[in-house]
Amino acid sequence: MVTARPRVPVTADEHRQAMRHLATGVAVLTTCHDGLPHAMTLNTVLSVSTRPPTLLVSLGTQSRTHGILHSADCYTVNILASDQRHLAERFAAKRPMGMSQFEGVAWQPSPITGNPVLPDALLAIDCRIGQRIPVADHTLFVGDVLGVTPARTGVPPLVFACGGYETEGR
Repeated sequence: MVTARPRVPVTADEHRQAMRHLATGVAVLTTCHDGLPHAMTLNTVLSVSTRPPTLLVSLGTQSRTHGILHSADCYTVNILASDQRHLAERFAAKRPMGMSQFEGVAWQPSPITGNPVLPDALLAIDCRIGQRIPVADHTLFVGDVLGVTPARTGVPPLVFACGGYETEGR
């Protein structure tokens, strides 16, 4: 017979340290609000279903982009290539929101949503927000996939693990 041990709560630091070992892809989420483009780096992207195609992103409620995305109808997830670490770092940095985030960065409006698409990304996935689900200090934005725009082939994705960026296969 197995005896259950008393439950010891996991601290935020313990959880964070454990999750460092889970390798994730890196993306730049984009949306538009009041006619201005906005972006942030994220690695919390999850394919929920293929029937119908559904994609989830998770944003902390304290993030600067949270309020903008919460009032938006759609978002675009630009999956970064292994040679685009500079974009991951740029859109993770605290910069003024809006057009100045994109200063010196090539982008074009998605023909589907109008959100910024980074033309050198591996691909861009346009989504219409179907659900906003609050969970702890985050909101899960569940999106119905409207379209996928492939941009590059033959380049591995940018991967984040153990507190740093890697390329797939290393």
